Amino acid sequence: MIHRNLRYMTGWEWHVLQLQHKPVIHELQTKFKSKLTKENERFSGEKYELMRAHPEVSQWIESSYDRTTNNIVLQHVENHGVIVHGTILIQLSEDTKDITPFHFWLASNKLITMQSDTRIPLRLQNLDHLPLYEQCHSAPEAFFCMIGILLESLDIGLDQFEERLGQLELDMRERNRKDLLDDIIERRYELLHFSHLYLPIRELEGLSKEAFLDTLTASDSYIRMQHRFNRIDSLLKHYAMEIDTLISVDDALSNFRGNEIIRTLTIFTVICLPITLFGAIWGSNFIWLPFKNEPLGFLYTLGAILIITSFIYFLLWKRGWTGDILMHRKKSKQLSKLSINILKPLELEKFSQLPSRKSRNKKEKPPEKPEKVVTEYANDQPLPSRKLR
Repeated sequence: MIHRNLRYMTGWEWHVLQLQHKPVIHELQTKFKSKLTKENERFSGEKYELMRAHPEVSQWIESSYDRTTNNIVLQHVENHGVIVHGTILIQLSEDTKDITPFHFWLASNKLITMQSDTRIPLRLQNLDHLPLYEQCHSAPEAFFCMIGILLESLDIGLDQFEERLGQLELDMRERNRKDLLDDIIERRYELLHFSHLYLPIRELEGLSKEAFLDTLTASDSYIRMQHRFNRIDSLLKHYAMEIDTLISVDDALSNFRGNEIIRTLTIFTVICLPITLFGAIWGSNFIWLPFKNEPLGFLYTLGAILIITSFIYFLLWKRGWTGDILMHRKKSKQLSKLSINILKPLELEKFSQLPSRKSRNKKEKPPEKPEKVVTEYANDQPLPSRKLR
């Protein structure tokens, strides 16, 4: 065990407890509960050593030492007031299975963290973050700065998830193959994984706000984290809506494919029905059949089959069942008429004002030309004056 006690000028302190071994995975712990490895036997007394060194938090060490699941608790302690302690799971790399527990005990002026993975203290104690801790006035404010640092892996994972989701949308629009549903379900599971990692942090934020009130909510680090939480919330909701949309589109395409297949098979069956009937009738062992003894009986029968088949196909075509289901013939005619009516007002742009709605539907009559008055004058008479004109 490694213990580091860091004190800051603003009055709060940070105890870093680095465990010497990684806890046993939960699945293997239930299966091999009685069989401990040599490494676990070597450090079996580490928990009791921690409890003797920190008797004020011995109950927290006892409950969270072997915990590998999320757990957040709010309690009242005599010497420290309201505290928040528990465990949250942190993903430290791109691998979704690279998850380690991060144990914490948080009071107003004291913070204790306990972890088995050395990458967590290396990230939190980076030299770039030390000035940030110096500016914090309380332990909860500094703790949320640490949460923001640990959330960087979640941000990177969401960025990579967005790239994979965009590629999936592109594949659905261009190729539209049948196995896209498996990829959509895989993206859905990835989003659930990120949601399960982010939800305990949201719960921790709510309990911390309840415990420390203005001490936490008035700090700058908490306000920054609120903006970050809102951004992550909006991303998760947006990605969930996109995946739901992709599932709906895939469902609609599957239904459309199924309807097209059934429609094609139905039309093929109806068209081949006359051939089937004639074959069944003329293949029977009857003594007398029409056109059996005629020299051109086969041609007559073949012509009858073609005529009946063409008539059936004509009826299907007339009803619009052989074309596209989404565009019937009647609708196409209505759309053509509608387009003509829409284009007509465009011809009136040359006029300064459009006619009223009543006058649009009326047929415009051509303007009547004024009749020319022909006046004949004698050659010997003078022309009339301007007044007489």
